[in-house]
Amino acid sequence: MDDRSDIARRMETIGLAQGIEENPDLPKDPWSPRWTIKGNWIEFECGCRAEKAPQLFGAQAFDPIIFKGLLQQAVYEEVCSRHLPGMNKYVGFGAKGLDFHQWKKNRRAILMGKVR
Repeated sequence: MDDRSDIARRMETIGLAQGIEENPDLPKDPWSPRWTIKGNWIEFECGCRAEKAPQLFGAQAFDPIIFKGLLQQAVYEEVCSRHLPGMNKYVGFGAKGLDFHQWKKNRRAILMGKVR
């Protein structure tokens, strides 16, 4: 039996997280990025990190989500300095000019259902 998660199999199949690959504003890596899955976390060699999210609450098109809308998806928690400018542009389009760090402070906990 294959004990890897669906998200691990999808990432192996395409080699990249779709959240990065689908967005033309994020810089393309000249190499295939290396990543690991540790528990609920997807960690990329560049320093980007996303948390698995079985259920999202009120997801919008500008939310930085890997495999958005699929059974297993993940939400970015940290973005490396190389990918930060593109991510700022990505979240800023829909989040009324917010950068990633402002988006994370204002929206991530709500999206993940971690608000009490």
